[in-house]
Amino acid sequence: MAAASSLLAIVDEFRPEEFHVVHRRDLGLTAFIAIDDTRLGPATGGIRWRGYASPEDGARDVLRLARAMTYKNACAELDLGGGKTVVLRQPGMRREAAFPALGEAIEALGGRYITACDYGTTVAELALVKSRTRFALAEEAAGGLDLGTATGVLVAIRAVWRRIAGAASLDGVRVLVQGVGDVGMVLVRLLAEAGARVSFSEVDAERAARCTAELGAARVAADAIFDADVDVLAPCAVGEVITSDVAHRLCARGIAGAANNQLASDDAGRVLATRGIWYAPDFTVNAGAVIVGFETFAGRAATALDVVRQIETRLDAVFDAAARDGITTTEAAIRRARARLEAVRPNARGR
Repeated sequence: MAAASSLLAIVDEFRPEEFHVVHRRDLGLTAFIAIDDTRLGPATGGIRWRGYASPEDGARDVLRLARAMTYKNACAELDLGGGKTVVLRQPGMRREAAFPALGEAIEALGGRYITACDYGTTVAELALVKSRTRFALAEEAAGGLDLGTATGVLVAIRAVWRRIAGAASLDGVRVLVQGVGDVGMVLVRLLAEAGARVSFSEVDAERAARCTAELGAARVAADAIFDADVDVLAPCAVGEVITSDVAHRLCARGIAGAANNQLASDDAGRVLATRGIWYAPDFTVNAGAVIVGFETFAGRAATALDVVRQIETRLDAVFDAAARDGITTTEAAIRRARARLEAVRPNARGR
């Protein structure tokens, strides 16, 4: 009962519209589905598959991620709400049966939640989910999602650099990419093509070797990234990497990356602002995948990246508002998202 009480307390803290637990002991499956807000449309958000210290940590993560998706879709001016799924990676999970079972749970939600890939899942897991539900991103669209996200980060880095140096070109700008998974690898390539001096950090030796061999980028030790003498840091791995301590000592002059929930606390954002470090709020920056998915479903795949590039203009508006009102860039972005949500229907859940 204590564990259930703790879980409910976490849910009550975030107050989503819906919170679902999918627990199949016979399949080794435990998953949480959070539908945060559907005022703009059906909740959308991918399936994250990773290990957590406790189920409560997984629940908190899915709720934070779903809230970020609400803000992301609102800032991107999409008619979509925010949601997310977290699958606990644990021994004994029968992958081939567990993900179809998850698909059945998503189907039972009747279209209130539409899913896709996220950290830890690939088109293979998505295919298993999709075998049991209509409410998942088409596999044929998934190939362009990494490019969509990376393109959004690229234009965000350009917006950040313009604030730092007053220059639009990324030629010679020193960018350190943290994490070269699917999105990070594409981002390194795009930055190199734009003339940036790119380095990267990656804990997976195979991925690191591939990045160096294919793109010629220099590798930085994982424990040295925050002290590295670079212009812009691009977090593209797990979240909560910018703690207050990191914000105090960070050498980079700007931050823009694909990772979700990059700030570990509101205080970290305030420290960055006080130090004059330009932080591009992650939910404003990393909307490229959902934009590409939305545009693809609407039959506009050919022009989807043009829509993604509008992230740069929206980020400029966020930076302007933060400077004008004396608030952090995250606060300015949240205000922008909430204004769009409230214009549809005031929130009745007291958050």
